[in-house]
Amino acid sequence: MISFMKASVLLAFAAATPASSQYVYNYYMFHDFRNLDAPTTEPARINNDAESSAATVQEGYLTDALFTNDWGIETWGSPAGPNAPYRKQYSNGNVYIQRDPSSGLSHLTLRATRNTDFISSGEIDTKLSNILHASINVRFRVRGDPGACAGVFTYFNNENESDIEVLTQDPKTTIRYTNQPGLDADGNEIPGASVAATMLDGASWDEWHTHRLDWTPDLSSWYLDGQLAHTKTYGIPREPSTVILNMWGDGGPLWTGDMAVGAAAYMEIEYIEIYYNLA
Repeated sequence: MISFMKASVLLAFAAATPASSQYVYNYYMFHDFRNLDAPTTEPARINNDAESSAATVQEGYLTDALFTNDWGIETWGSPAGPNAPYRKQYSNGNVYIQRDPSSGLSHLTLRATRNTDFISSGEIDTKLSNILHASINVRFRVRGDPGACAGVFTYFNNENESDIEVLTQDPKTTIRYTNQPGLDADGNEIPGASVAATMLDGASWDEWHTHRLDWTPDLSSWYLDGQLAHTKTYGIPREPSTVILNMWGDGGPLWTGDMAVGAAAYMEIEYIEIYYNLA
């Protein structure tokens, strides 16, 4: 493992992918959220559109160039639809650093909360949109109410996307690994596109674990705490992409499920480490 003095670094060097893969990457990005000055209390929830648009980025690490050079906090929204009963709205107020008083460590939090007519959500995207192949390592846990989805994924479009996802309505030992598209033109599931996997060694997603997605030209591989969990040759992304982390919901019966009014779910992240190449 390569260590760096700074919390975030972007360097051009030849680095072998961690663990078993021999694929070589030329760039590296690392953000460590564990030892930051941060409050122990959750910031006020976003209850309406006015609060959503007025919310500012939390001062500190999230406004420092070390972070903002690499990541952007999203504030877009999407309307309700046939399979999404509630609209979704991302906000600066749902991305924040918080310290856990029990451990003394801090973490980045992405939050989703259910209001009467929309779900207020949190997302960060890499500023780079031309990543072509990567090893994405994220140490996180998920907690909260049913009806939300935590995601770590690459994205170009709905046919070039590779995912690690946790559904809070699932058993805590179930994790989803998917290469898109997951559905055909008639809305039927495509065999081999997605798997609801049982986490290795009795692990559960509400505990801290290091999740990893290796995207190479011929294989997608998912790891849990350094152990290979699943591979796919179907649907390997072919286009330069962005890396995205988010916590969201839309009430959709086909995926996130419904979330009770006033409910909330959280994706808590200790660090993000990405080895990558550029198109």
